Amino acid sequence: MRSIPPSWLWQLKDGGSITTTISGWMLASGLIRLALDDEGVASGRFAGDPVTYMLARPHERPPRPTFYQHPGTTRSARVSPDLLEDWTAHFVAQLGAPSAELTRSEDGVALVDAATGSQAWTEPDGNGWTVHQDGPLRLWDQVEDALMAWQAEDAPDQTAFGMTVTEWDQVVWLGDADGPRWRLPT
Repeated sequence: MRSIPPSWLWQLKDGGSITTTISGWMLASGLIRLALDDEGVASGRFAGDPVTYMLARPHERPPRPTFYQHPGTTRSARVSPDLLEDWTAHFVAQLGAPSAELTRSEDGVALVDAATGSQAWTEPDGNGWTVHQDGPLRLWDQVEDALMAWQAEDAPDQTAFGMTVTEWDQVVWLGDADGPRWRLPT
């Protein structure tokens, strides 16, 4: 699931729970168990084991055309795309750019947002990485901001992440509900 359907909350009694994977179009995922309180708020923490399932059909990625690199604006990357090989880092990147798809090449990674056509792609430059971004969303900036917030907290595994769900809002947080946070698409 990319997010929890509100109808799931309506079907629970106080203290009831939901166990599911939270995933996205980058195909990173985490297993969460949410418990419903007497205020109608579900919250819980992610498990630490890497787990993956295919997305539910209504949450699946939309079709997109063949990827063609647009040069856009270019700058040095603040974070290496190699970091996305780490399970939790990949999950954090997805939190930062929840509507982006991720593809890998021999030279780096590419992010594409199906709704806006925004894209970002990386390439080695001898001293690190160069990132190219085009479109209204700065996808790599969003990924870097999320990864840098995670690294500032000593890059913990997924057990340090939790989630709070109401009928109108869904937030994944790091540490506690007042820590770094990312809204899920609903």
